[in-house]
Amino acid sequence: MKSFLGILVILSLILTVSCGDSPTTTESVGFMISSYHFVKNFYSGETNPSYLMIRGYSSFDSLFGVAAVGGMDRSKLITEEKMKEGFVLSIIYQGNDIHKFDIEGITLKDNELRVYYTSEVTQPNASWTCNCHVTTLIDNCEFSSILLFENGDFLPNALIKEL
Repeated sequence: MKSFLGILVILSLILTVSCGDSPTTTESVGFMISSYHFVKNFYSGETNPSYLMIRGYSSFDSLFGVAAVGGMDRSKLITEEKMKEGFVLSIIYQGNDIHKFDIEGITLKDNELRVYYTSEVTQPNASWTCNCHVTTLIDNCEFSSILLFENGDFLPNALIKEL
């Protein structure tokens, strides 16, 4: 009888260990890339590229201006009203290499916000300097950390400054 109970205890432990870990899910997080904002000239990043997370509209407005152009789609502007439902993440490169950035996707997995973006130098050693950037409004969500992936590669040392 003792051996039978011992076997039942061992089986229940095996089942608990193997079934206790439920698989984690990956959720897509909504975002909108801002098409008509520019980084103000006085900005100087601590790293290059620099990564900024901005939660307040006044901080956003102090660093970014609107580049008004004909045929501008105003729905792509980050506004104070829209920031009530999200926060801004901006990737900024400063220098003479002209970069083109894009956000491929943003997901939430294991309480980590994962941002997948592409970066391409479209004109190396230009005769001018720029604040090339991609700036996106991300839907509010709960997370403990942000992981950045550039062109598919994880950036373990990326420093994200929160404003």
